[in-house]
Amino acid sequence: MPERESVGATDRQGSRIPLGKVLLDRDAVRRTDLSHALRRQRSTGARLGEVLAANGWSSPENVAAALAEQRGLPYCPLPVAPISELSGRLSLKEVQEHRAVPWTVAGGKLVLATPDPDRAAAFAAAAGAEMAVVTEADFQHRICEIYGAQLADEALVRTPRHQSVRSLDGARFGLVTVLLVLTIAAIASAENVLLALTLIVFLVSGLTTATRLAALAVSRSERVVSTRPEVVALADHRPQPMVSLLIPLYREGAVLARLLEGLQRLDYPRDRLEVKLLIEADDPETADALASVELPRWIEALTIPRGSPRTKPRALNVALDFCRGDVIGILDAEDRPDPAQIKTVTSHFTAASHRVAAVQCQLAYFNARENWITRCFQIEYSIWFDVLLRGWQRLGLPIPLGGTSVYFRRQALVNLGGWDAHNVTEDADLGMRIARAGLICDVVGSTTTEEANCRIGPWIRQRSRWLKGYMMTWLCHMRRPGLLWRELGPAGFIGLQVLLLGGAVSYLVIPLFWISLTAGMLTGASLFGQVLPVWALGVLAATFALGQAVMLAAAALALYRRRCLRLILWLPLLPIYWSFGALAAWKALFEVVVAPYFWEKTNHGVTRFCPDGGDAAAHSGIKPAAVPAGPAVSASNTD
Repeated sequence: MPERESVGATDRQGSRIPLGKVLLDRDAVRRTDLSHALRRQRSTGARLGEVLAANGWSSPENVAAALAEQRGLPYCPLPVAPISELSGRLSLKEVQEHRAVPWTVAGGKLVLATPDPDRAAAFAAAAGAEMAVVTEADFQHRICEIYGAQLADEALVRTPRHQSVRSLDGARFGLVTVLLVLTIAAIASAENVLLALTLIVFLVSGLTTATRLAALAVSRSERVVSTRPEVVALADHRPQPMVSLLIPLYREGAVLARLLEGLQRLDYPRDRLEVKLLIEADDPETADALASVELPRWIEALTIPRGSPRTKPRALNVALDFCRGDVIGILDAEDRPDPAQIKTVTSHFTAASHRVAAVQCQLAYFNARENWITRCFQIEYSIWFDVLLRGWQRLGLPIPLGGTSVYFRRQALVNLGGWDAHNVTEDADLGMRIARAGLICDVVGSTTTEEANCRIGPWIRQRSRWLKGYMMTWLCHMRRPGLLWRELGPAGFIGLQVLLLGGAVSYLVIPLFWISLTAGMLTGASLFGQVLPVWALGVLAATFALGQAVMLAAAALALYRRRCLRLILWLPLLPIYWSFGALAAWKALFEVVVAPYFWEKTNHGVTRFCPDGGDAAAHSGIKPAAVPAGPAVSASNTD
């Protein structure tokens, strides 16, 4: 290790030589590139080294070495001491707060490595330690080496226990007890049990249909509450916020090249954007794929320490403290975001109320034309984003966020406790927790295209994970219904029942409809005619029929707005498509009891449709919405 210099690089008057001059003297940057970087620095307020490295005008290693020379510190590109000699020297909290990690021991003194010597200097002096400069990547790698086990443990409990599904053992036992009691009661008195179930199904399905009908009616309105033009214009002249994009990967070698291509198309300053590819420690497929490509300076891989359960939200929690962004965004491996998406989101955050904690972008599929499954999947997504979410937003109901193309204000996300590492629909749960905290989720019109499941088996497995997560999230939030009512209010409380419980129940009761219909066609009498009165059968039939009619109407409206009318020909297949969801729902109910935290992995890269380097939406047959979908601010601009 080189000897520490007594002073940094200074000029004849004893003033510190600017970093740019040091880089020029080291032939580590071209003069024209330095001029570009200085102009960028004045407009964004970013550090010069970050601007140079992010735009490829100098390497992170050259910037770190020049920074070390300027400050009179050694530059250590590699660790030189075993971890066993350094563990216990500093707490993880101290390392994260002061951005200084134990590196080695030299001359009996601890050496702390940092990519930010100004921030770490006072702490190092107080600890009686020496300092060395390293790159951001080496700094993060060293933290994971020394504190990996602690990072993994803390990621599991970041969300408070009373808000996490990890504390649901009692509720799951209660669910099993209820199911057993219902089974015994059905054997003893089938008529009374069926009447009770009919009432429950009617109540839940009726509320679900009524809420969807209200969302349909409200979403038909041309009124879109938009950000004032003068506020948007002002936001465009402010320094753009730093954005951190987190992309969890697991066995995604097949789509890595496509992902990187899509990221390169993002229209956002590279020195204001960092992308972290989250790699599981036991995933050699993705690691090998990453080793075969040269990542841009603003994209880096972060290896997530081993831990259980191995879920997407656990990886996100580990990565959160490594992010430098004021805005945290999530993408999936197969995503193709609109190039202007980050600009749309940051402008929305800048202009919106401080209560807006999250912004959800819309989703579509680039392989929608592959087969009938993907066509129905695209129709379903159009219903969700163009009708239901827009309507729920205007009704002031809690919004179950999607797991991708969603962006958060960093501080709000930290205050909420990040993601629930045990919840397999961490996105929907976080949307509920945002609402309970009195914050708002907005939906904007920027669209991300992704790959739809094109085979029925994987579709059922994916849908079972979603429905299991909805069931678990409902059980979690309903542990204290009185508190939930006070926090959400009557409309929000009912909305949560509809969104989480209503969707699951709608799928679970589909077999009853088809069994009864089939029995009636074959025998001329209802299967339940001997135990249910005529009025009960009429109620069930009317509930099913109205629910289907509302969803088909929402589908037609959504396709009209998407200018994709040719998909209307596939609407008759939707009842059959949704019937497969019943298999997923019953699978989900079983897993709630026996495997609540199991993450059903969706494989990507299996479609024969691949987006090119142009407009990915063209591959889904999806055109710009006929009715503007954003930026749509709900109650957020009324504060």
